[in-house]
Amino acid sequence: MRFLGVSGSVQFNVNTTDRIGGAYYIAQNVQPSSNGVAFVPVLTYTVNNGWQSYAEANVFIWPGNSLITPGSIATLNGVTLRIGVVVLAPFTIVDTATNSLEQATPQLTGYVPDLIAQLQTDLGFISDIRLAPSNLTYNQIIQKVANGDYDILIGDVTVTS
Repeated sequence: MRFLGVSGSVQFNVNTTDRIGGAYYIAQNVQPSSNGVAFVPVLTYTVNNGWQSYAEANVFIWPGNSLITPGSIATLNGVTLRIGVVVLAPFTIVDTATNSLEQATPQLTGYVPDLIAQLQTDLGFISDIRLAPSNLTYNQIIQKVANGDYDILIGDVTVTS
């Protein structure tokens, strides 16, 4: 069985209730609007296809409230970004791997590490990924950006209306 649901394409195995290819996410950009702000989808993510441009993209407001796409792409070639990451499956999953020196090192998988890798490829920065302490509230973690502990914070956010 296959149909389009609120979360995207939904498909189940014929003989079980197991969902097939169930991970589907949308990255949204915060845009100014007449009502304050709007969340505009810009990328979609599926396990099978990774990150793709959002097929039904709406009007995109560029810096300076311009509708004209900038002629060049901003790059961060060689710049090291301290990236705070909130650990929460399936967005960020931490496993332990052993390196060639028999030392345990964290291995990150999931939506957020894939997003960081794609952004690194597109923009050329060097990532210094720092896991946000699990004992902090979201407000405290965001404050770490304001304090200069992180250059950027990436984590799960639920938008409700």
